[in-house]
Amino acid sequence: MNDENEELEINKKNREDFEKLMEESSTKKDMYWDSNNPAVRVILLIIGAIILVGSAYFIYMYINK
Repeated sequence: MNDENEELEINKKNREDFEKLMEESSTKKDMYWDSNNPAVRVILLIIGAIILVGSAYFIYMYINK
């Protein structure tokens, strides 16, 4: 029974240390994508192009109906 209490205390301490480490290592930019990042910018441009082409297609089909 004493070993179980010691093990629980060790686990509790390790958990607290882990949470403290994660809190200290996080930055403000961890919660969102930076729109100035080249990879994110390319993805956003591709999505934007798909939206524009799709909108133009539906407008074209509506006009020619």
